[in-house]
Amino acid sequence: MPRSRRKHYAMIIHGARAEREDVRHLIDWVRGKGHLVEPHVTLEAGDATAMAAAAAKAGADTVIAVGGDGTVNEVVNGLDGFDTPLGIIPLGTANDFATQAGIPADVDHAMDVILRRKPTRIDTASLNGRRFLNVSTGGVGAEATAETPPEAKETLGPMAYAITGVRKFAEFEPYQASFRGPDLAFDGEFLMFAVGLTRASGGGTLVTPRASVTDGLIDLCIVEAMGRGDFARLLLKVKRGEHLGEPGVHYAQLPWVTIESSQQLSVNVDGETSDARKLDYMARAHDLCVHLVHTPGTESDSD
Repeated sequence: MPRSRRKHYAMIIHGARAEREDVRHLIDWVRGKGHLVEPHVTLEAGDATAMAAAAAKAGADTVIAVGGDGTVNEVVNGLDGFDTPLGIIPLGTANDFATQAGIPADVDHAMDVILRRKPTRIDTASLNGRRFLNVSTGGVGAEATAETPPEAKETLGPMAYAITGVRKFAEFEPYQASFRGPDLAFDGEFLMFAVGLTRASGGGTLVTPRASVTDGLIDLCIVEAMGRGDFARLLLKVKRGEHLGEPGVHYAQLPWVTIESSQQLSVNVDGETSDARKLDYMARAHDLCVHLVHTPGTESDSD
C-alpha cells in the first residue's frame, strides 16, 4: 500500500467488548490492509474521553468508538475541540445513533463505512457543556433507563428498558419544572421531556420525529402531566412518532432551551444518566465529522 494511503486509526474499545473474537479479527484485518491500528481498552467511566482526546492530539486520522451509545458519547466528548473524524463500530444495547446513520451491526461491514466513505460534517448538541449525539430525556423514561441493571441490558437488550419502564409506570409521579427558550415558555407539571438531535432513542422510539443533525437546532418535546390511561395510549403513539399535536404534547425546534426545577431531575444522555436541577441544552452547528452511510434526519434517513 502506498505510504500516502496508510491511515492511523485509534480504536477506543469498551472493556466488556475487548475479548470478542470479531473485534480481535477486525484489528488484524485492518492492519493487514497496511493501516496503523492502535487499540485502547476502557476500564472505567471517563477512559474513552481521555483516550479519544489523546489520540486526536497525537494525529490519528480517525478515532473509532467500539461499543454502544455510551462509548460513542465519551469519544465525541474527547474529540471536542479537535476536527478529527469519528468512526463507529456499534456493539452496544440499543446503538441508536449508529442505527439511524445506517452503520451495520457487523463489525467488518461497519469498518467498511470508515474505510470507504468520507466523513460527513454534522451538528452536535450539548447539556451543561457536554456534547451528545442522540436524544436526552427526563422524567419517567430517564428514570427507567437509570434503574435498568447492566446485566439485564446484556441479556435482554432493548427489552430490558421496557421491563423497567413498566415498573416505573406503576409509580407514576409527575415532575415540576420551567422550560425557557426562544419563543418558548412552559411552567408546570410534566411526565417526560426529550431534547433531540436525532429522532430516535431507547431502541427506536421516535420521541423527536422532526429532528435533524444538519439544521442547527435541537428538538424539544414535553408531555404534560395526565392520567395513567391517557399517558399509556400516548406512549404507543410516541413509539411511532405520531404524538405531535396530541393533547398535552408540546413540541418546538430551537437553538437552545433551559430547564429548571426545585427538585433533582433524572436525565438520560446517550444511555447514561445523571441528576441536576438546571439543564442548559444547546445546538452546536456543524460541530463533528463522522463516517456515516446516511445522515440522520434527512430524506435518506430510513426511519
